[in-house]
Formats: sequence, structure tokens, C-alpha cells
Amino acid sequence: MKCPWVLISLYLWASWLPSFALGADDLDDVLNHIIYAQATFIPQWHPAFPALYSGDLSLNPKPELDASFSSSLSAGKQFWDGGDIYATSEVFGGQGFSDLSGLADFPNDDIARAAEGVLGYNQAEVYFRQVLGLGGDREDGPDSITPKWDISRLSLTVGKFSVSDFFDKNAYSNDPRSQFMNQGLVNNSAWDYAANTDGSTWGIMAELNQKDWTLRLCSAMVTDVAIGENYDGNIAQARGDNAELEWRYTSGGKIRLLAYVNHAHMGSYQDALDLSPLSPDITQTREYREKVGFGLNWEQSLNSNLGLFARLGWNDGQTESWMQAPVDETLSLGGILTGTGWGRQYDQLGLGFVVSGLSTVHQAYLAAGGDDFSIGDGGLNYAPETVAELYYLYNLNNLINIPTTSQFGFTLDFQYVANPAFNQDRGPVFITSARVHMEYL
Repeated sequence: MKCPWVLISLYLWASWLPSFALGADDLDDVLNHIIYAQATFIPQWHPAFPALYSGDLSLNPKPELDASFSSSLSAGKQFWDGGDIYATSEVFGGQGFSDLSGLADFPNDDIARAAEGVLGYNQAEVYFRQVLGLGGDREDGPDSITPKWDISRLSLTVGKFSVSDFFDKNAYSNDPRSQFMNQGLVNNSAWDYAANTDGSTWGIMAELNQKDWTLRLCSAMVTDVAIGENYDGNIAQARGDNAELEWRYTSGGKIRLLAYVNHAHMGSYQDALDLSPLSPDITQTREYREKVGFGLNWEQSLNSNLGLFARLGWNDGQTESWMQAPVDETLSLGGILTGTGWGRQYDQLGLGFVVSGLSTVHQAYLAAGGDDFSIGDGGLNYAPETVAELYYLYNLNNLINIPTTSQFGFTLDFQYVANPAFNQDRGPVFITSARVHMEYL
């Protein structure tokens, strides 16, 4: 099944190569191609921490040192006015703490789903986008394929993509490869968006853009099991439906309102407790159900050097966590300061906080000894999981002549996690990370 998508990627790359011969000074004149490449290496370590007990899906209380690697190549080509095809190929590998278990908001979102230590290949994206201009004033496009777009426009995207590449975006808290690493600071962790273990899915999306606002609608395939690799083909009963309204109230301020309904073959926490009050198993109660959730996303540029962000998320918490994180409600906030004030304009200093929680029935299920998604200590003395993250990005763009659209940086990152997996009887956990990231656009 991967072969056709690999061939499409190779074709897009081959079609871009002639433009490379034009030289760097002429690349901006090539209007129908785009190319992007990145590589990221992240080692993480946590020391021993106190734990009164541990279960099947607990974070190991002994010291752990793990690392991840990801590399991706993306290409896009315009075939007619407003008609583009994009493809992204990835190579990734590494290992997350305790096989990605024991924390609700995982500390390395670049490898939040892939626990294998060996390198693997993934055709992450292959999609078609058609943009229809509706007339009026124009603005700069998001890439060199379409340098100018009508501000009033309608676009349709069909194929394989990551839903989070279009929804819940935030300028200051959205990229584990160059900003915060913790999953709860990259996206709204109460938003169980459609994706398989590789982080992408097949879907269709429509977007209507106006001067001050944008409306997005998307329906995408969900997996057949929790944290699954394969998609459920019964799209009448298995899909993720998303709607987002973005309002740009100032030149540096945005608010996004998100609503979603997931349809999947999920279990019920209450049904699992009714079936077995001691050590319940939610997988025994699976049937086609719905999960409803909402999100609020805010960003504000205070000046050219400082930006703030906040997110608020909630879902009904009645059915099992399916594709992203075992979180029913979340609040995150923080900011990023660039290094202009101390003579390093490409450096970043970031500070963020996340507080995540569970519904009452979800708490009761875990307290009875149930396992869910990536957490399960065999018991639960409940408290919200709280994360603080501080990082400094040292960017070599300050030292060598790298185009401003590209970067080569080193990051030192510290995370503090209280009540890991919502359990007061374990932790706190201190996590130290490093990150080497290179990208070319």
C-alpha cells in the first residue's frame, strides 16, 4: 500500500530538482515548487523518583535515559492555478520513557506514539489542495507555491495529512522540534484528534477565509483500536469530525474555538465498572460510541520579541482515550521571548505550564485498577497532573550564514511533572532533555 505514495513523493522531489540548478538567488522566482527538510535528535533523562506502588502502565521510578530521532522530507508542486499536491516522507525511531507509558502529557511529542527503538519509514502526507479565490484584496500566501492569495478564498484539501497541521495552531506553542516538547504544550491534549500511530490520517477538509476570520471543517478516519496503526473502514460509524473558527482581532492576536465529535469503537468507563468493579477492563465494553469535546486557543504578540499563549480543553470523559492522550480537561499557558534583548535575535527562551485532569468516572475506573491508553498504576490517589517546562534554544543562525527561513539549533530543556498519571502517590518527576534540530525551507 505504501508504494504508490512513495512514487508520488519521488516524483515531486524530481520535479523540484531542475529549479535547484537555477541557484539560490533565483529560487524565489520558482513559484510552483516548495521543498522542506528537517532532522531532529532528542535525548531525555529522568532520575529516580518516589513511588508508593507501580502498575502495568506506570512510569518506571528508576532512572531512564532514552532518545528519539526524526527526519522528514516534504515537497509540493502546483499543477494549475490554485491546485497543489504535497507529500511528506519520514524516517523516525527511538524509545520513549517506559514504552510511552506513565504520563498523561508525554514529555517528547516528537515521538509520542512510536515506541520502537529501530528506525522506521512513514509516508506521513500525500494530499491535494485546491484554492478558489473569491476576489477582492490579496495577501501573501503561506509558501512559495502561491505567493499571493485572495484574502477571501475557499480551499478544499483531500488525502492523507495530520489534522493538527491545520487545527489548533499556535505561533508560540505548536512545534516539539523548535519550541516546547511536552505534548500538553504542543496541542490541546483533551482534543483526541484523528490519527494512527504515525500521527496522520485520511480525510477531507474545507476552509473559508475572510479578512478577520477563518472557518475550518474536517472529517477524517479514526483507528480500529486505541493507539492503533490501522484505520476503521466503517466511516459511517468511525470518523473524527472537527470544526474550528479562528478570529484575528489584532495584527498579533488570534482566538480559535474548536469543537469535535469522535465516532469510534470505544469502551465506556462506567460500563467497565459495572461489569467488573475490581480491575475493570474497558476493552471488554467496546462498541460504536461518540466522544464530544471543545477547545479554546489564544495567542498574542506583545511586541516583536515576546509572545504569549493559552489553551483550554475539555471532552465528556465517558469513553476511553483513543488516539492522543488520556486527558479529559486541560489548561496550558506560557510565552516565548526571543534573544534580541541580549544580542541573539534567533535564540528563544520559553516557559510554559500545563494542568490536566480527568472526569469523575475516568478517575473511578483508574482507582479500581483499570488501565487506559498509556496510564494505569493499579490504583489512583487522584490529583491533576501538572507540568512546568523551561527551555533555551541556542540558534547557530547567529554565528553562520544560514537563511532566516532555515535553522540549526541546540536546545536545553527542563520539565517538572507533579502527580504523574494523575497520581499523588507517585512523583514528582524531573526530566532533562537536549535537542539538536536542523531544517531547510
